[in-house]
Amino acid sequence: MRKLVPAGSVELNAVSKRKGYSSSDRRSTMERARNFQRAKILFNEKLAEIGYDGVIGATAFGKVYDGLNSIQRSRLKYLCGEHFQYLRGNGSVICIGIAYPEHAINCIDNRLGDRTADKDAWNVYAREYHRLNGFLNEISKDLADAFDGICIPATVEGIAVKNVEGYFAKTVSHRVIAENAGLGWRGKNELIVNEKFSCALRFASVIVNLPLIHGNEVKSMCGECKACLEACSFLRNKDRLEDYRENCRKYIVQLALEREVCGKCIKACYRRSIFSDRFKLT
Repeated sequence: MRKLVPAGSVELNAVSKRKGYSSSDRRSTMERARNFQRAKILFNEKLAEIGYDGVIGATAFGKVYDGLNSIQRSRLKYLCGEHFQYLRGNGSVICIGIAYPEHAINCIDNRLGDRTADKDAWNVYAREYHRLNGFLNEISKDLADAFDGICIPATVEGIAVKNVEGYFAKTVSHRVIAENAGLGWRGKNELIVNEKFSCALRFASVIVNLPLIHGNEVKSMCGECKACLEACSFLRNKDRLEDYRENCRKYIVQLALEREVCGKCIKACYRRSIFSDRFKLT
């Protein structure tokens, strides 16, 4: 059976010739494009099934490893087992993100008539957080099965830790992966800000031994915007605090929602940032 040629292959071939690439370089580029298109089609099919929007990108395994702290590097090595050394030189990491629905973001930090937090409304966001993690874990498993890969699940929930550093050994930073895959820039709230969905995204990833088109890191576009900082005193004073993430963790525990979430900086970015007129959730 004749192989199908993905959209854009003719253009890739023409560009390669103009740049003086060899035929083997062109074949390699087209193989990477075909592989990524296969992953993207599968991801989009899964998104259509659940009725959500999202993003997908890929980056080099080695770049991810180099961008992690020492604890998470050990976690990545553990996940890869005996394949680690090969993957470090040849592997890719696919990053998938699913966007929150707008109504969930709108429920963050709503206030009752007496100005106390409306926990019933805020828990709509908390439940959506849990739901998105479930979707991400299912879809990342489907991608891993399709491409003989290794899942890195969405952030692990329900773990009792004494300090924020207790989370580090439990997973690998999807922010590092998403940033290197070009899915957004690192915001002042340390989350990934996507040009369409703001930072209202949850991520999971899949390690694959597969040549893929890799994204490029996006330069921060936050500029003078301080929307997220104005919404959170911990972020606003993170340079003065010993570890602002630990302050966030303690606040989230005290908040006592159905899931360990806050989201105030996410809502601020989406609703009040300099890009609020561009961001669009559904």
